[in-house]
Amino acid sequence: MSSIVPGPQKKIGEEIDAARSGAKPLDPSALNATAPRQEALNGLDDWPESLRAAIEAEHKRVAALDSNRRRTADKAVPELVKCLDTLLDEIANRLQADKPRLFGKATPAAEPSEDVAELLGIPADELDQPSGRGEHRTALRTIKQLHGQLKDLETTPDHSRLTRLATFTIRLALVVEAAPETAGALAPIALARFTQGVSDFQWEATFQEKLNSWREAHATLTSP
Repeated sequence: MSSIVPGPQKKIGEEIDAARSGAKPLDPSALNATAPRQEALNGLDDWPESLRAAIEAEHKRVAALDSNRRRTADKAVPELVKCLDTLLDEIANRLQADKPRLFGKATPAAEPSEDVAELLGIPADELDQPSGRGEHRTALRTIKQLHGQLKDLETTPDHSRLTRLATFTIRLALVVEAAPETAGALAPIALARFTQGVSDFQWEATFQEKLNSWREAHATLTSP
């Protein structure tokens, strides 16, 4: 015995009729048969607004790409760029605050943690790199370059590049926010590796895999 499955247009009509009759509220996603229901991004309520906004913007873009809605993904780019610009500014501000002094007694820098470095994809054998004024200046120049790349990507979206840049920026901002004492040592190394095109294990991960990793990292770094 065969069953007849209603087509997209009939399904939409049924949803609207049910809403009009008061049988059930109208689900906005039902009006677009190709648009998937948005998953709730749970567990971010106590995160900084800038980080949460960037993750939500990236999720919106990736969800559109996953459902082959390229135009919708393109329209999500300006908001994502705005959020990533904000995170880069926050990282730069942290680096400025931790900049080694030219004169006087410098504040001892915290030893970079191998566990925190691993979250950024930095191998342990790269943690002994110098982190002086020169490295900080280079890191700040790199951040300016990333701002420029974002501006270009907003004009001409390249979603592969956006995925890499968003993944890198969100994760670095998370570490800088949750473990600010490590920023001075680890951020310059992470920025240098990114500009050198060093492969990152999260680039090929799904958004959900990244989100799970970011949640675990945040919980680890902020636990007493």
